[in-house]
Amino acid sequence: MPSPRYSEGITAMAKWPGSSLYFEVQIMSFDPKTQMYSVLFKDGTDMNLKESDIRSSSVFRPKKGSASPSRKRSRSRTRSRSPARANSRGRSPGRTPQTPQKSTPVIRDSRKGDVLKVHLTPLKLQDFNIEKTNGEYVVARHTKLFEDSPKIQVEEQVEDLQIKNEKVLRYIQRKEYFTELVKKDSREEVLLKPEHVVTVVPLEKPVVEFGGAVGAALMMLSMPPFLYYLVYMCSQKDASLLNFYPHWTVSDLWDSTVFGYFALWILLLALFHLLPIGPIAHGAPTANGKRLSYRLNGLLSLFLVSVLTAVVLYQGISLIYVYKHLHQFAAAATLLSVVLSFYVFLRSRKSSQEDLSAAGKSGNFIYKFFMGRELNPHIGKFDIKFFCAVHAALIGWVFINFIMLLAEMHIQKLERPSPSMILVNAFQLLYVLHALWHQESMLTSLDIAHEGFGFMLAFGNLVWVPFAYSLQATYLVLHPVEISWAVLGAILAMNTLGYIIFRSANNQKNAFRKNPLNPRLSYLKSLPTTCGSPLLVSGWWGFVRHPNYLGDIIMAWAWCLPCGFTNVLPYFYGFFLTGLLLHRVSRVEHLCRLKYGRDWDKYCHLVPYRIFPYVY
Repeated sequence: MPSPRYSEGITAMAKWPGSSLYFEVQIMSFDPKTQMYSVLFKDGTDMNLKESDIRSSSVFRPKKGSASPSRKRSRSRTRSRSPARANSRGRSPGRTPQTPQKSTPVIRDSRKGDVLKVHLTPLKLQDFNIEKTNGEYVVARHTKLFEDSPKIQVEEQVEDLQIKNEKVLRYIQRKEYFTELVKKDSREEVLLKPEHVVTVVPLEKPVVEFGGAVGAALMMLSMPPFLYYLVYMCSQKDASLLNFYPHWTVSDLWDSTVFGYFALWILLLALFHLLPIGPIAHGAPTANGKRLSYRLNGLLSLFLVSVLTAVVLYQGISLIYVYKHLHQFAAAATLLSVVLSFYVFLRSRKSSQEDLSAAGKSGNFIYKFFMGRELNPHIGKFDIKFFCAVHAALIGWVFINFIMLLAEMHIQKLERPSPSMILVNAFQLLYVLHALWHQESMLTSLDIAHEGFGFMLAFGNLVWVPFAYSLQATYLVLHPVEISWAVLGAILAMNTLGYIIFRSANNQKNAFRKNPLNPRLSYLKSLPTTCGSPLLVSGWWGFVRHPNYLGDIIMAWAWCLPCGFTNVLPYFYGFFLTGLLLHRVSRVEHLCRLKYGRDWDKYCHLVPYRIFPYVY
C-alpha cells in the first residue's frame, strides 16, 4: 500500500467540491483504507478529499523572476523584430529604474488549465465602519471610498471571491453580491456597492446574555439554595412545593468527611480521564486558527467506575451513605465549583485575547465571573471544561441514579428495583451512553466551542447536572409508584420516539458536517451559503430547525412520567429542560444569523418552525 503523499499538519491547497477553485487547507489525517485525506479549510469546514484534489502550496506560488504568460508572449514577439525597435523598449541610460511590481496571486483552473488573475482593492481595517442596524451590528465600508477607489478587475468570470480582513472572513458569491457588471476591453469591471455589508459581532461589543451583571448575580445567589430545596423536598416523605424552605445552619450543610469523599471522587475521575487510552479528536477552530486535541475516554471512565463500584459492593461497603447525606454532597460540590470558578478567573488574567470568550471581553466583573473569561482553561494537557462537562457531569449523574436505586431497595425492603425506578435509570443511562459514545460531536456544541468556563459551567457541571437531573430517582426512593403494563409500554414508546429523533438528527448533522459529499447522504438537500458551510434543508433538519432539541424534550418528559401524577416536584426536570432549550434556540439562532447573514433568512423561510412543528 503506497504511503501518503502529504503528511499530517502541513499546509496545502485543496479544491472546493463542486468548483474549480483551490483554497488553503491543513492536512489533519489520512485514512489508509479509503485513501482519503481529512482536511480543514480556513472557515472551519472539515472534509474528506482524494489525493487528486490536493496540491502542494508551492504550485500556486509564482516563481521568482518568472513572468506571466502574456508577458512571455510579448517578449518573444519583441525578439523577432529589428534591433532598432528593441532598443525603444529598453531602459535609457539616464532613466531611473522602476520598482518591480509585486506578483499577483493566482487561482488555477484544473479543468481549463489556464490561470485566473484577480486584482482586488486592498482592504484596511480603518476602511470600515461598525454600525447598528435593526438591533444588529454590521460592518460597512465608508461610502466616500467607493467614489474614488479603483474598480475590481477580473480577467475571466470568477464565481467566488474571497475577501479577507482581520475581523471578516467570508466567501462571497459574485452572482449574488456583485450587481454592476460593465464589459470593457474584453474584461469585466465589478464595482462593490456600499450596501453589501457583512453581518458580524464586533469583538469590542459582545452580546450580553442572561440580563447582564444583574441577571448573573441573581442566578449565582438563587441557584444553589433552590437546588438544595429541591433535593431536600424530594427526599422527604411529605414532599410538597408548599412546604417552607428548611432552616438549615452551616453545620447542617457542611461536613468535612463528605467534602473529603467528594474531593476523592473528583480526583478519581480526573485520574481516569488522564489515562492515555482512547482516540484523539480535534475541537472547533479557535480564534487563532488552532484546534485543540481531546482524549475521548469517557466510556472507559464509566466502565472503570462501574468495576470499582462492584468491588465496593462486593466488599460489603454500603453506598446508602451518599443518599443520607445527599444535600451535604451537593453543598460540597457547590463549594468546589466556587473555588474552581475563582481559580480559572484569576488565571485568565494572563491569557491572550485570542484565548478569551466573547463574554470574557466585557468590562463587568460579575458577568465575566459568571460566564467565564477563558475559553479553554488547561492545566498542562488537562482540559478543565471538557472534564467537567463529560466526566464530572455525566458519570456523576448516572452514579447518583444507581445509588438511589440501591436506596429504594434498602428502604422499601425490595428484592428488586421497582419498574418506575428501572425505567428512570435505564432511560438516563441510555442517554449518557449515547453522549459518551459520540463525544466527538460534543466538541462543536455551544458549551465547549463558544462558552467560557466560569461559574455557570462549573456549577452546572459539578452540581446542577448530577443532583438536579437525578431528582426523579431521588423522589422514587420514598414515593414508589405502581404503573400498569400499558402505561409502562406507552412511556417506553414515548422515550423511544424521542431517542430516535435525537439520535437520527445528530447523526445526520455530524455526518454531513464531516463530509457533505458522502454518497450515503445523497438523499439530503442543502442550501449553499456564502461562508462555505451548507445548511441542511431536508431530513430531520428540514422538518424543524432544531430536531435534536425536539427529541431531547420528548425524552425529558418521558423520564418524568414514571413518577406518577400526585406531585409536581419530579416534573421539574421536564419544565427546566424545555425552558433551557427554548432559550438556547434563541442564542444559537442569533449566532447563526451572524455567521450566515442573508442565507440564514433563506433557511428560515425554507424551514419555518424552530422546535415544534406548526407551533413554534
